[in-house]
Amino acid sequence: MSFNSVAFLIFLPVTVLVHYLLPHKVRWVWLLLASYVFYMSWRPEMALLIFSVTTVSYAGGLAAWYFRGKGKNKAAGISAGAAGTVCVLALVFFKYFSFIAETVSRIASIGGEAFSWYDIVLPVGISFYTFQAVGYVVDVARGKIEAETHFGYYALFVSFFPQLVAGPIEKAEVLIPQLKAKKTLEGANIRSGLFRMLTGFFKKIAVADMMAGPVNAIFADVDKAGSGLAALGAVMFAIQIFCDFSGYTDIAIGAAELLGIRLSKNFDKPYAAVSVNDFWRRWHISLSGWFRDYVYIPLGGNRKGEFRTCINLIIVFLLSGLWHGAAWHFVLWGLLHGVLIVADRLTKKPRDAFWKAVRVDPEGKAITTFRRIATFITVCFLWIFFRAESISEAWKVITTIFSFKAGSVEGVFGDLTTALILLAGTALLIVVDSGRVRLSLPFSGGQDRNGKLLTEKETDLPGASPAVIVVMIWAVVWAWLLLSSTSAESAFIYFQF
Repeated sequence: MSFNSVAFLIFLPVTVLVHYLLPHKVRWVWLLLASYVFYMSWRPEMALLIFSVTTVSYAGGLAAWYFRGKGKNKAAGISAGAAGTVCVLALVFFKYFSFIAETVSRIASIGGEAFSWYDIVLPVGISFYTFQAVGYVVDVARGKIEAETHFGYYALFVSFFPQLVAGPIEKAEVLIPQLKAKKTLEGANIRSGLFRMLTGFFKKIAVADMMAGPVNAIFADVDKAGSGLAALGAVMFAIQIFCDFSGYTDIAIGAAELLGIRLSKNFDKPYAAVSVNDFWRRWHISLSGWFRDYVYIPLGGNRKGEFRTCINLIIVFLLSGLWHGAAWHFVLWGLLHGVLIVADRLTKKPRDAFWKAVRVDPEGKAITTFRRIATFITVCFLWIFFRAESISEAWKVITTIFSFKAGSVEGVFGDLTTALILLAGTALLIVVDSGRVRLSLPFSGGQDRNGKLLTEKETDLPGASPAVIVVMIWAVVWAWLLLSSTSAESAFIYFQF
């Protein structure tokens, strides 16, 4: 049951209505049931997997909290480590077994024939809810939070349907208290939630899905596309994946707001970043925060010297690349981001000295604009490795871009209508994303890009004029009908991760 399906448009209002009609003490039962129905709509048998991850991490959290209460911190760490390891092994098996087996097979069969391996079905959302469960048991073992003794609320924390499949990756200290809090139906929640969802649907259907056709056509036959279209394809994919993923996040946040729950911020204008490092403070914020808290800092962070810090950064981005997909082009994508961030770190002092010597303010408008353009071009270039099916295919796209070869637009944009929708949708997206208002909500929660918990007065939500809202609605309806007639609608890209 994808967000951009008719089934979800029926499922969500029924879930919200029944939630508010039920007494507070049994609402968790309804939301847990709805979350499992939502997840089982893909493959019913996979409910056993998420239930197993929930049970193991719940038991691990209780054991870790028990041992901490006895002053046995080492035993608490072992308990959390064992539970976390079991959860991660499940993730490794379902997501990486075929990749590992194929890699070993190719190495072992150099000069001979490689073995054939059957692909294992990847459970939707496994990377997200596994990381959420692992983060919980680690936080309990560290004494940062108490173990959740109510299995039902903990199970709801792991499986909460708005953010179950593609995040944001929530922390227990943020989400569980909100799940337990007594809520009433508030007009502010409904208005802001519906607008957030509209923004998400607009990004996904009117921009990302409309962009998918031309992007697929360009990457499918890059030789025909030529240099100009190959470069344009990389830029268009950058827009597509942003609208696809941030669109999902907007719908998730909006759906949760209808239930009186505030999810964490996951995007903060990433293409306005002034460096690759800044980009990762703005893109998929919850994942970056997870790797910071549970990988980078435990490895030593920046506390063990410059060389060790650089190694830790490379490890984190290698793992981030692998998290995104079980393929070498994802690993290379992550590695290249890590290398650029390390290079940015190592060259900071010389750069500062240079700007001081030439008496130029690096924070000035002109320099900042240049840095934003350079960062956007760099990120678009790296997206090629993400979008391609293999390293060799990515290299083919790159060599085509720099071959300065003429190409053909035939079959890329379909017709003039599609091209005009793409231009209008992208323009309107810029208007919507740049216009923001501050709204006061009757609850607090969520985190900013630095991991700080947001208070009621610090919560910011996108806003737009009534005219823009009407245009967005028409754009979504028009694009949805057009895509449905051509069977071009697609699942969210991050569902595969």
